[in-house]
Amino acid sequence: MLMFLAVLLGAAATVIGVRGVMNEVHSAASRLHAEADIIAGLRAALDAHEQAGLLLLSGVPSDRPSYLQQQQELSDLFEKAAMVLPTGMTMRADVVVARRAWQDNLAAHGLWEDQVQAAGADRLSDVPSFAAAGARIRTQLAGIERSSLEALDVGIASSARLEQLVIVARSALFSLTAAAVLYFRRRMIKYLMQPLEGLSRGVAKLRAGDYRHRIEVVRRDELGELAQAFNSLAAAVHDSHEELTHRANHDPLTGLANRAALTERLAGAFGPGHDLRTRHAGLLFIDVDDFKNVNDSLGHDSGDALLIQLTARLKSCVRPNDLVARLGGDEFAVLVTDQEGISGTGAVAARIHEALRAPFHVRENRLMVTVSMGAAQRRPGTQDPSTLLREADFAMYMAKHGGKGRYQLFDAEGYDHMAYRAALKADLPAATPAGQLRVEYQPVTNLRTGAIVGAEALVRWHHPTLGILPPSEFITLAEETGDIDAIGCWVLKTATQQATAWRQCLPGCEDLWIAVNLSTFQLRDPQSLASINRILSDPTTQADKVVLEVTETALAGNVDGGISALNTLKALGVRIAIDDFGTGFSSLSTLAALPVDILKIDRSFLTPQEGYAPATAMLEGILGLAHKLSLDVIAEGIEKPDQLHFLRGLGCSMGQGYHLSPPGPSQMIEALLTQGTSPQPAPDVEFEDTIGS
Repeated sequence: MLMFLAVLLGAAATVIGVRGVMNEVHSAASRLHAEADIIAGLRAALDAHEQAGLLLLSGVPSDRPSYLQQQQELSDLFEKAAMVLPTGMTMRADVVVARRAWQDNLAAHGLWEDQVQAAGADRLSDVPSFAAAGARIRTQLAGIERSSLEALDVGIASSARLEQLVIVARSALFSLTAAAVLYFRRRMIKYLMQPLEGLSRGVAKLRAGDYRHRIEVVRRDELGELAQAFNSLAAAVHDSHEELTHRANHDPLTGLANRAALTERLAGAFGPGHDLRTRHAGLLFIDVDDFKNVNDSLGHDSGDALLIQLTARLKSCVRPNDLVARLGGDEFAVLVTDQEGISGTGAVAARIHEALRAPFHVRENRLMVTVSMGAAQRRPGTQDPSTLLREADFAMYMAKHGGKGRYQLFDAEGYDHMAYRAALKADLPAATPAGQLRVEYQPVTNLRTGAIVGAEALVRWHHPTLGILPPSEFITLAEETGDIDAIGCWVLKTATQQATAWRQCLPGCEDLWIAVNLSTFQLRDPQSLASINRILSDPTTQADKVVLEVTETALAGNVDGGISALNTLKALGVRIAIDDFGTGFSSLSTLAALPVDILKIDRSFLTPQEGYAPATAMLEGILGLAHKLSLDVIAEGIEKPDQLHFLRGLGCSMGQGYHLSPPGPSQMIEALLTQGTSPQPAPDVEFEDTIGS
């Protein structure tokens, strides 16, 4: 009787323990499905709302009340998720953080509640930051899903502990019923212990990441139901893991590998012992030319349809061992991993160009598409994937700026030049405040008497590590970065102050004028024009002794704006000179409309030519034109005595150049002014610095 009670008690404890384990697994599986449904609904609503926000930012007409209603529904979903998700594993807190990030992103881009009705016109520049913030929010939701899986692991671990308690309790009862254990040993091993051990092994494998493992179901009792529940749980975990892995490594629109997958593949190619180390890994960056026009004219849906068709053509141009990836937007990449080297990458590019000759048909629209492609080849010195990615990106940039529809192989020399320019751009903002700029002056001489009548101010940058840089090295960069305003105003102020000092201190220099070069970027910028106006309005500047030089080529690009700005400056009393005259494309009508006082003949007209016949005709024409328009003329680039004699014979009144005097610091010019005339160097003096003379 006692043995029967002990066996009965042991069986009851076993059933209760197994039922507890089964309930725990069922509960974990149900909770996982519920949490997955909540997160999936929240992600879908977030994606739809982000697309509507992108349309608003792009200026596309949209139903704003519907957008606000959608926003409220998404807010309710966040609240529901915050209430349903457990507080453990920080899942509820993560939902609150994700909602706050979502709301902050909308508010930052003027898309939250009442801001939507007050939103302005097209804000395409906000689209990248808005999309990037949305991507981060989706990453947070993915983190919540991972937290759910981690919570599932905790539940599984709890089930394992409960199982262990069952085993311990059963063992204690077995110690009291040794005879019963011996009697039922064979049956217990077959119908109880082996299934539980199989379940334990399955839990261990699931915890270790083997989501494909399944338990064989051979019975229909509680243990069979437990095995079925485990298999259902493992299938759900496996599906979630596969979906997360696919989303993390593939582009949702085209199904291609994304940037993360490309980087991982490249990292494997550079890894130790990988077979790709013995091959020529080539990387091709592809950018669709004028893709923005498709989105703007046909809509983003049509742009997406075009990208999907383009993906199919790209995949048809590569081999099975090549990888096609979408990097984002209209940028793609192809990893070529064969043994053909540069020719292999070039062959893929040629096939792509050929495949794109046929038009695309997008919603009854016939589109001709070209791409710009840049290629980088792995070399012995290529140490890591980031270097190869950077080189391919630079090659694509060069192809894009070389005329589009081109294929460009990485050029190390061009890359070094770009890096040099980037370093100068980074140092430019500090050049003026740090006192690194210097002004040199080149005298302008009366060719008939030899007297110095004026001087041209020429800026030099004393770079702390690169030494003295001529303006050709940094003025264009300053126009790109916006530092030309500070540099130009500093040169104007410094040069006019120096000229004022010379006129006051040196005898015979009362009428000495100073010439300063202006950038057309200064003429277009109201703030820069205001700064120039303040300098010239200072009575000590003596604006009537200032000549502002603007190149003919630069003026040709903005005639109307340039004329207006020059008229504003001329009203202050300055004189206007057209620099490098004869090299641009100004018409006579344009020249007549310009408020010009001086024409500076470009040095190219003095380049030695047999007989000087063409130059003579051109110079005579320019001098005659200047005489008819009552304009003064200055000849630039006088380097030899015969050039000076030639100009005097044509009746040119003023000139400058190394034969008369090279540019120099203020002390050298002051000595020349004291002397009264420019020095006359020997005929064989070499031209040492053609920049800015």
